[in-house]
Amino acid sequence: MRYRKGAPLISETPWSRLTGDILVAFVALIGWPLSRLLYSIKIENANSRAGLTHRLPSRAILVSNHCMPLDPVFHGLAVFPRRTYFTLLEETCEAPVLGSLVRLLGGIPLPRSSGRLKDIEEAVAHGLSTRGLVHFYPEGECFIGNQKIFPFKAGACYFAIRFGVPIVPIVSILKRRHGKKSRRTQVTVRVLAPILPPPPDKTIRATLIRSIQFSRQIHDLMQAEIERAGGDHSLYRGPMPRIKGVND
Repeated sequence: MRYRKGAPLISETPWSRLTGDILVAFVALIGWPLSRLLYSIKIENANSRAGLTHRLPSRAILVSNHCMPLDPVFHGLAVFPRRTYFTLLEETCEAPVLGSLVRLLGGIPLPRSSGRLKDIEEAVAHGLSTRGLVHFYPEGECFIGNQKIFPFKAGACYFAIRFGVPIVPIVSILKRRHGKKSRRTQVTVRVLAPILPPPPDKTIRATLIRSIQFSRQIHDLMQAEIERAGGDHSLYRGPMPRIKGVND
């Protein structure tokens, strides 16, 4: 299962699917109490306060801000028992042991080569036709403690337009657990209502422009949710350092 440059972005067998299902259940089993212990995590439906509820669509692109190293666990718990594919750095999938693990859990490497854009599109199409969900971190990397979302890359919104599926924003809201001087962080993961994309335009270039505009709309909506919930901007610690031999 370990990925090497040039290999298929998704490579599954009945055995790997079964192993992945077991691993996801195990991560959920230990991830919830661990997240509660470390971060007093809360997972919320943003519309529940208004007496409204929404379910995850059968097919959707998920997007999240990336501000904690455990975000993949938090956001996986937010959609559990549904399973999602998730995109990540190609270098992480190439790492020994860890690369095989994230692939079993549903990791899709994002090659840097522009020559593999078609492969990425095919991998997203596969993800939507099987599990129905594909997750992106449109900021491109983790910015620890950040509550001012960095500009989004437009890939997630492009695929939403391309395949005619909604975007489901998932927002991580951070606060200090015990007042302004506390070093402990409380995490609230809020699943927002699905947002339908605009239709594709007549040309790829025009569709790309439309996806950039759509990504800005999603970004602004997520930032507004952080501000409305009182996310703490003083928690920012900078980009997460790369791990030597894993994603450096």
